[in-house]
Amino acid sequence: MRQVLFRAVDLLRRPPVLVLAGALAVGGSALVFLPLFGVPGFELGLTLSIAVGLLGGGVGIAAVHQERRMLAGQAAREGQSPQAPRPDSPARMAWHALAPALLINLAVLVPPFLAATLYALVGTRCDPFALVGFYPLLTLPSAVLSAAGGVFCGFATRRWGRAVLLYVGLILLSGVFTAWPIVFGPQVYAFNHFLGHLPGPLYDESLAVSGALLWFRLETLLLALAFLALTALSLDVSEARLRRPRLRVGALLVLGLVLAPVVLIEAHGTDLGLRMTDDALLARLGGVRDTQHFQFIYPRGLPREDVDRMERDLEFRYAQLSRFLGGAPQGRIRVWLYRSDEEKQALVGAGRTQFAKPWRLELHINGRDFPHSVLKHELAHVMAAPAGSWPFRVTTRLGVYPLMGVIEGLAVAADNPVQGELTLDEWAAGMRRQKLAPDIRKLVGPEGFYQSAPARAYTLVGSFLRHLADTYGPEKLRVLYAHGDFEAAYGRPLDALATEWETYLDSLPLDEATVSRAFQRFRTGSLFSRACAREVARLQDEARDFLASDPQQALELYQRAANLQPQEPSFQLGQASALDRMERQDEASQVLGKLAEQVKGQPALEAEVTLAQSDVVSRRGNKEQARALLDRVLALSPSPEVTRTAQVKLAALESEARAAPIHAYFREHHEELRLLRLASALETAPKDPYLHYLLGRRLLLVDAPAEALLHLSRALEGELPDAIRREALRLRVQAAYLAGDCGAVRHEVGALPNQGPAFRAITSEWAERCDFEDQHFGGPLVPRDAFR
Repeated sequence: MRQVLFRAVDLLRRPPVLVLAGALAVGGSALVFLPLFGVPGFELGLTLSIAVGLLGGGVGIAAVHQERRMLAGQAAREGQSPQAPRPDSPARMAWHALAPALLINLAVLVPPFLAATLYALVGTRCDPFALVGFYPLLTLPSAVLSAAGGVFCGFATRRWGRAVLLYVGLILLSGVFTAWPIVFGPQVYAFNHFLGHLPGPLYDESLAVSGALLWFRLETLLLALAFLALTALSLDVSEARLRRPRLRVGALLVLGLVLAPVVLIEAHGTDLGLRMTDDALLARLGGVRDTQHFQFIYPRGLPREDVDRMERDLEFRYAQLSRFLGGAPQGRIRVWLYRSDEEKQALVGAGRTQFAKPWRLELHINGRDFPHSVLKHELAHVMAAPAGSWPFRVTTRLGVYPLMGVIEGLAVAADNPVQGELTLDEWAAGMRRQKLAPDIRKLVGPEGFYQSAPARAYTLVGSFLRHLADTYGPEKLRVLYAHGDFEAAYGRPLDALATEWETYLDSLPLDEATVSRAFQRFRTGSLFSRACAREVARLQDEARDFLASDPQQALELYQRAANLQPQEPSFQLGQASALDRMERQDEASQVLGKLAEQVKGQPALEAEVTLAQSDVVSRRGNKEQARALLDRVLALSPSPEVTRTAQVKLAALESEARAAPIHAYFREHHEELRLLRLASALETAPKDPYLHYLLGRRLLLVDAPAEALLHLSRALEGELPDAIRREALRLRVQAAYLAGDCGAVRHEVGALPNQGPAFRAITSEWAERCDFEDQHFGGPLVPRDAFR
């Protein structure tokens, strides 16, 4: 060990090595002042693994040259370590070079780790050890492999430059193996032995160490041993250089023992989660349906009616997008559907994030209620591929750097989603009124999109490009999609187009409630702007899972999250919910009372807090106070969802027959009991419109559209508040379509009152589906039990 230390100290006296080590140690430590890097977790670990993977090989090369100098007696003449005796075996010579390089590569990882840990303890509220497992798993194997690879390259040639080029070649070769399954396969996660691991898109904020990462890092260490064994097998001690491999039993035995598990790991790479292929993924999911324009791959066991429904949905969206884009790609589009977020994360990465690969004409989506909320958006990415630039058929600069603002903006524009009874433009206008909107000129540039909160960025670029499409037509939008050059596409500079769109948004009439809702939806900043973002995402996921089974554990998790991000009210609402479930209403009231003061002046948030206060008061039996709080909620003009909830809870206070089933509706987790309570209540109050509305809503969610249609129609025969009546009308149109009754759909849509552009867009699309299916499928899809 003493000789290793001497060699490491001598190595650090070499300026190139000192610069490399300093860059890694000091530069890595300085990263802690950047967002997300102030804890020894994923971001810091990934960056240091990339850095040590790229630069650590230089230390190994330098260690080999130092050994040669020492063996030649140069070190003694330079006043350094005494002349080293010539090693008696190739393995010992290889180890003498590897050990100091390995020591330096590992040592430079310590200062960034300590700096991040100290910074997290002193300068933040973050738990420095929340995701600490990522740091050693990402950095240490890369440090070991880069040292071993550098030693191999150093012994392979006598010249520095050639050794460096050889090491760069190893990095590039590893990059080919990393990129191949991503470019030519279905996965989006990346494993690289030198550079580390990327689990997928940034939008999956909650991360955890996976079994696949453990297997991969084990393989990295085995490959480092293989480099050492191969060096010992080929090293000529007399020349300190690699020659043709010789028969050396020990080295061969080590190489065989190392490569055998590597081969096994590679052979089972798809099972271990290291890579995914089309054939393996198809075998895992199992179901295939070929349509006119698609190959739809779905999980085994998906009901046939759901597959039929998805086929029609795909072809309908294809027709919509073809009109909007002015064309479609050649060939079938492949659609992969997964049972759950967890299954998708394990198979291809991006658990919660839907994604498309336009160059492969494919998209990957999670199972969702019909109609799928993200299908049209992801399909737009693929449908726009003919207009994109090579090689990935998206908007790029110089064919390399993607312009995500234009890429995602076109997909959102094509989707043109309606959310919360507001159009895309209305949300964008509300964001501008709240001063939350980033500059659109930066969002469509090279970097601005990544620096903004996703909800804000997607909405704004979608509204902007939708405005351009509606104003100037699809042809110019396709020209823009190639390289994001607004002047070339529209003959006008970006600033002029952006100003025109901003003027249009500012002219839209918006009430105060809409502007307040925009603040509620878009208040959360980007991942890089939130304190302890990764830790909080994990806490939130765990608290949500524990809320029903272990409210005490959920309470502690919510408290921790609220401590880290005190400005985020949802965590304090979670605390109150957990306390309420533990029958600790007094404490829940205290939490909500403090929160009410915190959100005062923000009507949408005030409404949510007041609604939670009414729940606590109601369970105490104080109906008058609960009624007053619910009236306060309605006076704040909150979102349609909160408005309807408050109105239903007010109705429960007005009737004993409604109270128990409505309470169960909001508190019960078993769908069967919800339905049973509502159906039993209707036996004593057969004409109650609220009970019919709630039962119809739940029946629609459990795929019983014909029964839902009956109860929604009966609900509309009674007296209902406007917000609930509007929702019941919308649900009745949807239920009629799902029941296969397109005559009722057309009748209902034609008779609907004017409820604004968002409501009209949602309801008229059901009639559009009926027309499309009449033309292309000979009529609607009628469930077997739709009419009894």
